[in-house]
Amino acid sequence: MEITCHFCFEKINLELFIEEGEKQDFIMDCEVCCHPLHITAEWNEEEEEFEVEVDAG
Repeated sequence: MEITCHFCFEKINLELFIEEGEKQDFIMDCEVCCHPLHITAEWNEEEEEFEVEVDAG
């Protein structure tokens, strides 16, 4: 899936795995500008995919 950096607005690939939990909360650095991004993801059983929110870390 792709997310957008809140600082440089570039698209970044993000891989999430259900094996790591249905609810995930972590910080990752943007691959382009290196600013921290706060990622929260929750598995949606009905859609069979993660719902992801990104904000400035």
